[in-house]
Amino acid sequence: RGKQIDVLLNATARRNANGRVIGVVGVGQDITNLRQAMQHSVNVAEDLTRVIDTANAPIFGIDTVGLVVEWNGKAAQISGWSKEESLGKPLVETFISE
Repeated sequence: RGKQIDVLLNATARRNANGRVIGVVGVGQDITNLRQAMQHSVNVAEDLTRVIDTANAPIFGIDTVGLVVEWNGKAAQISGWSKEESLGKPLVETFISE
């Protein structure tokens, strides 16, 4: 019994000298391993998101200009700012006090 594989198929019309379509030319590529690797990456990302969201320590992330891009439940609990309220805010100006 055969196994299922994922195939990427590219096809184009085959034309004669007058430009009339006389057939189709296609090339298939086995992308089973690529698809499996992509699914594995999605699974790992989902696992890491769950770890961050449920961690017993505050975890936050900022982008290159200092805006909050991640804010877990513990950060929300400690700060009193929900994830929705925190995202997009400048970390230092909003959350760091002297």
